[in-house]
Amino acid sequence: MKKRIIALAVSLLMAAPFANAEYLGLINGRSANPGNHPDLSVELGVIVGDLGVVDYQIIGARVNYRLTPEIVVMGDVGVSEFGEADGTPFGLGILYFLSNQRISQTMDIAGKASYHRADYKVVSGQGEVSNLTFEVLVSGAEPISANGVGWYGNVGYHRLNVDFGNSDSSNELGFGGGLTLPTRGGEAYAGFDFIDEMTFGLGFRYYVQ
Repeated sequence: MKKRIIALAVSLLMAAPFANAEYLGLINGRSANPGNHPDLSVELGVIVGDLGVVDYQIIGARVNYRLTPEIVVMGDVGVSEFGEADGTPFGLGILYFLSNQRISQTMDIAGKASYHRADYKVVSGQGEVSNLTFEVLVSGAEPISANGVGWYGNVGYHRLNVDFGNSDSSNELGFGGGLTLPTRGGEAYAGFDFIDEMTFGLGFRYYVQ
């Protein structure tokens, strides 16, 4: 049993460079400008990937609330499968829109920080995984097509900590991007994140108000 738990911990650390940029959370799937969304929205999304050593999947829900014209706070929870392990990741995040940036008038730019944690179980053993992420999120200031399709991109740093009796950590850089599409009542999105290997995600954001 102990060997299986240790093997899972090793797999988590080996897969860390391959996981999505916001590890244990959903892809961004959004504009960097909060003004493109209402004050409150909720969303459902999924992430899948073959990380070489293990298969990875998350189905999650996220709530977004705009505190000010520049600040959005987020909370999410999900269910995850990581090889033989099952977990329930949850997290909090904050996005700050750089409304006065002069880098480019054709792009919106924001900074984002988030923290996620999950307890993974394998047979009768369990361990804790957590991740701290800092990202820069950019998106087009205008749609790229008549039906409102937009684009976004992200680059970030995340620190992954794994504790299955013995603690270890990994520091990684990642990047990703995707497309958004306005729909009736909300917005659909699809994208990827890449660090040596690819993970894919999609979701739907419902505009509450």
